[in-house]
Amino acid sequence: MIEKIDHIGIAVENLEAAIETYRRLYGLEPVKIETMAAIGVRIAFIPVGQVLIELLQPTEPGVGRIGQFLRENGEGFHHIAFRVQNIDRELERLTEMDVGLRDKEPRSGGDHSRIAFLNQSFTHDLLTELVERKTELGKEER
Repeated sequence: MIEKIDHIGIAVENLEAAIETYRRLYGLEPVKIETMAAIGVRIAFIPVGQVLIELLQPTEPGVGRIGQFLRENGEGFHHIAFRVQNIDRELERLTEMDVGLRDKEPRSGGDHSRIAFLNQSFTHDLLTELVERKTELGKEER
């Protein structure tokens, strides 16, 4: 069951420049910045109310899915992520509905979350991620 929008993913070429833009224009600050070397991405999480902005930069130009996205599309909106309480149950439910899944099993996401992406062809060409978190992001950083 969907609980809320967890985050909006935005692909950027330069994470520091993007953070500075959000700081200067909107007065927003990241609560966490991390590198996920296994998938070649640096992430900054910026809270806006109950939703996070997730800025995504490849660790090296052109590396990984974010690098490919930037090559093909340039900077901008990448995906929307919905919070779920039990990602295993949601993936099972979607599989029973014959919904195509990019990730048939949950994998590790930012801030110790568990994530899975759906195939865009099932969501009107909108890349959609499911996220399960045990704690609210950034609580320990504040």
